[in-house]
Amino acid sequence: MSSLFSLIVIFSQINNSGYVETRPYLAWNNSTNLFGYNRGWIELKQDKENYGAQVALDCQVWYDSISFSSLIDNIDISRLALWLGKENRRVTIGKQRIYWGVARVFRPLDILNPANYFEPGYERAGTNAILGYFSFGNLSNLRAIVKPKFDIKQTLFGMRFGTNWLKNDIGLNVFHEQDNKMTIIGTEIIGEAEIGYWTELSYNWKNTDKYFKASVGIDYSFPFYIYTMLEYFYDQSGEVNANDYTKLITGERNTLGEQYLYASIGSVYNPYFRPAINVIINLNDKGFVIIPTIMYEIFENTEVNLGCNLFFGSQNSEFKNISPYNGQVYIWVKVYF
Repeated sequence: MSSLFSLIVIFSQINNSGYVETRPYLAWNNSTNLFGYNRGWIELKQDKENYGAQVALDCQVWYDSISFSSLIDNIDISRLALWLGKENRRVTIGKQRIYWGVARVFRPLDILNPANYFEPGYERAGTNAILGYFSFGNLSNLRAIVKPKFDIKQTLFGMRFGTNWLKNDIGLNVFHEQDNKMTIIGTEIIGEAEIGYWTELSYNWKNTDKYFKASVGIDYSFPFYIYTMLEYFYDQSGEVNANDYTKLITGERNTLGEQYLYASIGSVYNPYFRPAINVIINLNDKGFVIIPTIMYEIFENTEVNLGCNLFFGSQNSEFKNISPYNGQVYIWVKVYF
């Protein structure tokens, strides 16, 4: 009886959360096409002062393949991790979401779980790693990560030392993987002086390739709760000429060009109704995407996101390579529990 009582106490202390959503798209070019997918996410988490654990299941099924078997086949374990130690000195082991870098959209140092620049906040699968976080007072900390493989030469090692200097948060980073002869060193800085600002830099060696990446951004809130953000991204490994994109498409890349600009303006006056316009520009091939959106929280746990992706540029530009359509209209519905 005591064992049963202990199990009941343990399970009662587990927090559960998640969401279900549907994402239909209506796309057009010479003709129109309706497509989309449903997604479900459930997370179980226990977080004590000195230890904790987390598991999250993610299921995504496209409209044209909805069936019981497809639901089962598309269930993925996106989080499966446990941690030991208090927040200021903690080691986390398992499949986890690794956040690295300070840029809002284009992150040169975000090599483990790179964000989708169309939707930086989109929930992504984690990566199997060992992550240690150690705080040295209120201003300095150290993060160390190991992404293990059976072959030690294929294991990725990384480290970040962070501190605060002149009211700026500063980070120094290094990654190394022996098998691919890959070494990345980088730095970042984030602060605020009337306007918010951030810079994230990396220098990459991979085999014989050497290239530099940089992301620089600012944001500012105008009167009447108008929020604006601007971020410039430079990737020396990208192509200047759109005709050369085919050399890169087969690789694992988020971008194809060398220079980008991301601009955003929106209203944050009402947290339940947030209109915004985002623009992504490839400064090399002159292609761009305009993304107007309206987020409306109709209930405490239900939000609707109405938006549109409008693609502009020549037929060989990057954004025409990403999508065969001239535009997409969508209305997403997401329910949290």
